[in-house]
Amino acid sequence: MDTAVLPFPAHMFEEASKTDLQNLIEVMHYAVLAETPQDVKDVLIRTKKFLPFDRLIGGLVRLGAKGTFEGFSDVLNVNFPQIWLFQYWKNGYGDVDPVLHALVQSQKAQVWNQVYSSVTSEKEKEFVTTAASFGLSDGVTVGTLDPSCGVTSFFAFAGGEPALHGQYVNFLDYLGQHLHLALMRSSSKAACSTDKCVSKLSPREVTILNWMKDGKTNWEVAQIMGVSERTIRFHVESIFSKLDVTSRTQAVAVAVRHGLPNLA
Repeated sequence: MDTAVLPFPAHMFEEASKTDLQNLIEVMHYAVLAETPQDVKDVLIRTKKFLPFDRLIGGLVRLGAKGTFEGFSDVLNVNFPQIWLFQYWKNGYGDVDPVLHALVQSQKAQVWNQVYSSVTSEKEKEFVTTAASFGLSDGVTVGTLDPSCGVTSFFAFAGGEPALHGQYVNFLDYLGQHLHLALMRSSSKAACSTDKCVSKLSPREVTILNWMKDGKTNWEVAQIMGVSERTIRFHVESIFSKLDVTSRTQAVAVAVRHGLPNLA
């Protein structure tokens, strides 16, 4: 046996129930088979069903040369509040999110209320207060660093009964490694961090741009959103102006590159 191979962490599961172990094996099974972003999202949905959390989101964090936050990509949102995702992206909260920074530095599971209890800066306190207004005070985030690609994955589990979170930290830490591999296998190869110019877009413009990315025409977007096609054309022109592009193809390329939150 190769001594460089990490031993199986049997101690993590000594107090696990048979049901918990069966659920864990099932999720790992589908994680190994996952090849597309939708496959990975389906795995996350399956994961959420057996854990005491209400909300789940995962994705990649792009890192700078010194491990600094550079933006998100390949984000798979199961059911985090969409308006919170927009606020997080719009306000650049990735630069001050204490849980995210603790995860990048330690690569260990982060229990939110433990991290929040030690924040000191005003910007961090503002972030914690704003997150709480969306019901996001308690949770656990896990992830794995891939230094060769300059990214770390993150999987944030939020809500539910905080008293139960502690007993699942080891599960999540271990499972996060398998989710990481599935996400890396399915991730886009050209994704990059969010650019400042895209932050000018309104929530409605982000929604329309994501429908454009999915190949919808102005008429189809109008039908989906319950507005006139003329209204959609107005917003599309505004998107072109803010992104300094002249075509839907160019606008969609920006959306893909900069990992816009999907508010559709």
